[in-house]
Amino acid sequence: MSDLFVGRDRELADLPELLWRRRLVSLVGPAGVGKTRLAAETAHRVRAAYPGGVWWVDLSSIRRGWLIGPAVSGAVGQGNAGRDVKQVVADAVEAGAFLLVMDNCEHLLDDAAAIITELRGAAPQMRILTTSREALHAPGESIMPLWPLPSTKGYGKAARGADAVRLFAARAGDVQPGFDTDAWVGVITDICDRLDGLPLAIEFAARQSDIFTPAQLLPRLAERLVFLTERGTQDLHASLRSAIQWSYDLLSETAKAVFARLCILPGGFDEHTAAALTDDLELTREKLWKLLTDLVRKSMVAIHPSQSGRFRILESLRAFGQEALTNSKQLEATQIRLADWLVSYEHRLAENPWGDQLTALVNQMAIELDNVRYGLDAMAKLDHPHHATLVLLLSRLLTIGPELSEANRLLGEVVTSPDATAVDRASAGAMMAINAGRLGDPEGALRLAHDAADLAQPLNDLDVVTAAQTSVMVALGLNYDVAGGLMVGAGLIDRLRLTNRPGALGRVLNLQAWLLSASGDIDGAYRAITEAISIHEALADQTAPMSVRFANEWATGMLQTGAQLAILRGDDVTATEYMTTILTTRIYHHNAVVGALACAAVLAAREGDNERALLLAAGAIRWGHQNDYFRDTQLEAVIRTARHAVGSAKAQIATKLGRTLTISQLKIYTLTNALPASNEQHEVLTAREHQVALQVARGLTNAQIAMRLAISQRTVASHLARIRSKLDLNSRVEVALWTELTRPGKRDEQA
Repeated sequence: MSDLFVGRDRELADLPELLWRRRLVSLVGPAGVGKTRLAAETAHRVRAAYPGGVWWVDLSSIRRGWLIGPAVSGAVGQGNAGRDVKQVVADAVEAGAFLLVMDNCEHLLDDAAAIITELRGAAPQMRILTTSREALHAPGESIMPLWPLPSTKGYGKAARGADAVRLFAARAGDVQPGFDTDAWVGVITDICDRLDGLPLAIEFAARQSDIFTPAQLLPRLAERLVFLTERGTQDLHASLRSAIQWSYDLLSETAKAVFARLCILPGGFDEHTAAALTDDLELTREKLWKLLTDLVRKSMVAIHPSQSGRFRILESLRAFGQEALTNSKQLEATQIRLADWLVSYEHRLAENPWGDQLTALVNQMAIELDNVRYGLDAMAKLDHPHHATLVLLLSRLLTIGPELSEANRLLGEVVTSPDATAVDRASAGAMMAINAGRLGDPEGALRLAHDAADLAQPLNDLDVVTAAQTSVMVALGLNYDVAGGLMVGAGLIDRLRLTNRPGALGRVLNLQAWLLSASGDIDGAYRAITEAISIHEALADQTAPMSVRFANEWATGMLQTGAQLAILRGDDVTATEYMTTILTTRIYHHNAVVGALACAAVLAAREGDNERALLLAAGAIRWGHQNDYFRDTQLEAVIRTARHAVGSAKAQIATKLGRTLTISQLKIYTLTNALPASNEQHEVLTAREHQVALQVARGLTNAQIAMRLAISQRTVASHLARIRSKLDLNSRVEVALWTELTRPGKRDEQA
């Protein structure tokens, strides 16, 4: 094994002082995270600070608690064999403070904690460092959790200096001298991410570099438990599988069953998901929660870093758990339990919930998106009837985003499937119709909508009929048959008013408002959207802020319609309130966000901020779906007026900048006036190119720039040519305008 220790700079800096202050420190983390290596490196670095020496005790081969004492005595010296360990440490402390490292304590927690307590009483100058996959819970214990190395995805060439990549490069260099990290940095980043930044797994992978290139290694990680081993070694860390097996064997049988079931979930889980997958174990809620928290303490399960109340399992541990589930012949049954649970959500969503009920359902499923995908794939392989229903659920989640092609492909399979029920085929057809309209195929939308309506009509299911008829409303509107769409909507509204279906009524009123606006009846549209919003609000918690009350796709869609109508009525205050809510709510509804950007462009133009209006209009047009009445009419007017006000050169720069921004950047700009820093926005520009562009914006000639930057005029000209090419700018003037618009000072002035 290489002597080079890579990374963990913060821990290496903090550990010596922590040991001196707290006397007992435990490094705690999952299998393969590098606890032993960090302990060894720390012991090596602090050796000079401990005149009594550094003692190392490996407990991995010890199976009885009473053997810990003799192991500690033996670590001090062979002459201490048979002596009482407390006397051994009491004698040893006479030479000065010393450090005792106890490695791999997880299988002897209580015994290790007990003897540590005794030893600390006998030798106050002793410092103890332990490694364990679970805290010892000894008196005075200070825990330093160790996490996998952070992801470097998206860092480009800068990933070369990241700990995970450096570790891979170091270990690859051990077996392949001259290994070219720079040539493979992108693939190495992918490898490290696939391995969750787990140091042991990264080392095993890198040590295959004498046989495989990184590109050849990457696909082999699908079989990581077979592939990632240390050749010629038989110890605890001889393979990724053996390292995980050690932790797994310490679990109770019930904990093993719970852990294995949860390992099918690529998207993590909360207690509700866990309960659905383990209901056959007949665990009470309290018992299940205790098992989950115990698994966290044992480093088999991790708390999700960004989602409160949610857990995740590292991919290497998931692979092990799925293998255990397969071996116990529980995989298929667990997959069906997951599908049963997900299908229950689709059934509830199909009943047109509204208000907080819709928000709760949508937000739960949005979090479970990766698990929905897994369940769908599993049911497809099993040829299970749940497959079609899960297609509908996944498609609901996908169609609120910007990418519709996957949803339409899946829905098309349901529409044409002879095994799908009429309800599923009608529902799938209705979704496909709306998506076709968004993708710019109004004729296809109308055909699909009518087919869905024909399927739904004889079903005597008002929820399915409503879904199909609302798709007809949308399709007619997109084909400029606004009157036809309004007629269908009026009939639905009359029918729904006679039933207790507030969610269905709210949906239809929202679409009716859109059609009334297109027909020019702004007052009628305003009354319809006001009623739809009031129905939603009646079923929402009024003590919560708007961004929480409207955190579902239908609610944000209503606010988009409301904002557009407020603008048409000259109510900019309401338009701004609705727009801000859409952009700050945690649910991402692509159409609503693009609509909010369009509203922001109109409001900016009204305030005379024409460059901002052009930027936002360009962003909304770039990211928006086709056939949006408000965008087509309002934005075209904004663009004409703003271009005339600022001139063609500035208009072109603002438009180009708007087209380069991501949705996230456009949202931030709309809310704060903050543009991304130029080096974030255009990573293709080098530092020198940024310098040249700034001097151009200051009005300097090539000769003046060359003198100021100590380069030749020819080099300045070459930089300018590359800048224009990279940013798609046509002239020196455009470079100056671009730099002026994006410079930090300009953003500060705007803010």
